[in-house]
Amino acid sequence: MTLNEALAEREAIRLLAGVGGDREWWIYSRGRVGHLRIPVTAEEYELIPPGCVVADAGESGPERPRTRR
Repeated sequence: MTLNEALAEREAIRLLAGVGGDREWWIYSRGRVGHLRIPVTAEEYELIPPGCVVADAGESGPERPRTRR
């Protein structure tokens, strides 16, 4: 992992703290764009406006326990 990749991952973890469940998936797509994917809870799902929820975000990396800060 490069310095930029590590920085992107730390920032994503910080911004998503307190959101979602207890698992996460971190992947890099073409162009080395990082994606931290987390499942939303049932309560969070209900707060998302219609049409904004993506049920399947596509490929995901290895599942891991949620990173805590």
